[in-house]
Amino acid sequence: MQNYGIRIDLLKLKGAVLRNLKGKTATKLCLIIPVDDAEGMFLGEKGCFLNMTAIEILNPQYNDTHGIKPDIPKEQRDAMTEEQRKAIPFIGNLRPIEPKPQQAIQVSGTIGQDVFVNDDLPF
Repeated sequence: MQNYGIRIDLLKLKGAVLRNLKGKTATKLCLIIPVDDAEGMFLGEKGCFLNMTAIEILNPQYNDTHGIKPDIPKEQRDAMTEEQRKAIPFIGNLRPIEPKPQQAIQVSGTIGQDVFVNDDLPF
């Protein structure tokens, strides 16, 4: 089984900005994305979604195997000019996660069972 690491730059979505927003108890840096303007983003019954497509990179650099672009519905994509389609930004990348080899723990012996008696443990 192959796992992948994905990194997305949400500021590359059309209209996305960072702003400090003041709430009742604190001011926090927030990401604001206009849902109507961002390609691939839509508000559904169960949440706000960003559909994306992973496109294989033919000459990968930095271990990235795929570029990530917003996935635009076919009807919308067909209505776009070639220039508009090319202007859709890559918003991230994907790379395989290489598992780290596990090191075996060497056990040199055991101690008598009476050493491990502890009535304070929750089990």
